[in-house]
Amino acid sequence: MLDFLRDNSILLAADGMDGLIKTGEAILKWFQRFGIIGAAIAFCVGAYFLMFGGDRGRGRAVGWFIGAAVGLVIVMGAYGIATGIDNNIKFGN
Repeated sequence: MLDFLRDNSILLAADGMDGLIKTGEAILKWFQRFGIIGAAIAFCVGAYFLMFGGDRGRGRAVGWFIGAAVGLVIVMGAYGIATGIDNNIKFGN
């Protein structure tokens, strides 16, 4: 009887972990969508400073361009990093 309860609790924990992983993947997809929108807005702000910023506009625009590019790489690479961690970490036996 005790073995039956232990085996079922492991199955329930595995089902809970699968749900948690799927929730995390869904959250990452939403962050990626917002990251693309945020990067597009940042590129537009950088372009505005580049065109209408005067003497200091180019320096300010470069900051916006670099920030948008780095943020986009981080947000879009987050799913690959999470998948790599999930494949390398094993719990239990």
